[in-house]
Amino acid sequence: MPAWVGVLQVEIGCPWARSLKEKRSLLRPLLDRWRRGYAVSVARIDALDAHDREVWAVAAVDADRDRLAAVLAGLEADVSRVGLELRAARLDLEPWDPLGRS
Repeated sequence: MPAWVGVLQVEIGCPWARSLKEKRSLLRPLLDRWRRGYAVSVARIDALDAHDREVWAVAAVDADRDRLAAVLAGLEADVSRVGLELRAARLDLEPWDPLGRS
């Protein structure tokens, strides 16, 4: 049985942030909670120098495609739940079998 690899890309807006320091203070709790509470890897991939937005890539692996999709979709919804602006999101799921079994 192949594993499933999921990647969620989210663009998070924080138009009320007036500086990079303020943006980091708004986004850091969410980033820390995702890294601590879920079996995911999170990378800040774009708009690092913009004070009003940031793009993250979240990656995870699971044997169950539906469970993986639910976890990543839950993280996507979490952005709005904590009061941040979700500007864009994309979820990709792909089977992966590193052992080459059929």
